[in-house]
Amino acid sequence: MESLSNIIDVAKNFKGLKRKIEIGEITAILGEHEYDDAGFIDLGDVSIVVSTDGITEDLVKSDPWFAGYYSVLVNVNDVVVKGARPMGYVNVMSGSKESRRKMAQGIKAGLDKYGLKLLKGHTHPDSSYEAIDAAVVGIARRVAKGNSARPGDNIVMAIDLEGSFGVKGWVKCFDSTLKKGSSELGTMIESIITAVESGLVKASRDISAPGILGSLAMLCEASSVGAEVDAGKIPRPEGTAISEWFISYPAMGFIFASDDNSLVSKLRDAGFSAEVVGKFDDTKKICVRLGSDRKMFMDLSKESVFGIH
Repeated sequence: MESLSNIIDVAKNFKGLKRKIEIGEITAILGEHEYDDAGFIDLGDVSIVVSTDGITEDLVKSDPWFAGYYSVLVNVNDVVVKGARPMGYVNVMSGSKESRRKMAQGIKAGLDKYGLKLLKGHTHPDSSYEAIDAAVVGIARRVAKGNSARPGDNIVMAIDLEGSFGVKGWVKCFDSTLKKGSSELGTMIESIITAVESGLVKASRDISAPGILGSLAMLCEASSVGAEVDAGKIPRPEGTAISEWFISYPAMGFIFASDDNSLVSKLRDAGFSAEVVGKFDDTKKICVRLGSDRKMFMDLSKESVFGIH
């Protein structure tokens, strides 16, 4: 068995987590302090939910098709985990003609897979760099925010483990979507949306580039709570080391705060591996257990994922 000290050390020093500290400087200027996966406009009966993400430069360079496809996927995840049905997609694409062509082919595959409409795009044909930045807009009847986890809530993690690894630069993707059809993915997505709509989810965040513990830390910091999790209960592909898994990017991975025991079974029925892995608490410390060992991952009263203190 891996030592918990090594698992914590690998996760805490992961580039995907450490780079998030730069957010604080920008949000201080812009006045944004919710630190959620997406933004919302409340229209009364429904909310417009919008997320935007850029794909890392080394992923764009190593596999522009995959970068285009993931520019759809990552933004879909961000609006879905909030409880929104994704509707449309926009992007800004930069790079050489060949790179842009491959990115566009990946984008088209993503739009077809998720049933999204291309609303608008912009192309920089003469840039000195290669990039794809995108946004997805969705409509939600009820929104699960990323700052509303409360002490005593269960931590539920749901991950699609029917996939395989592929390293793209420093991002270690675990893709479970490329070989699935739209109908199967749609069932999984709908299970999250209906769970939010029915009140089973109190707060939520997708598992993204900062890794599993890093993504949990973002949810905790935004909610001003701590957490205690059992590393052995977190859904994980068979044969994969915990330290490796904690710095991976699962294509379909989500974290929920919930006090309803039916959430886990609902997500499992849709195809996710889902477990209650711990509880949120009022300590502002994120602690991890493995067997009889217990160690602290972050103390959010002294540290910040987002660089806000």
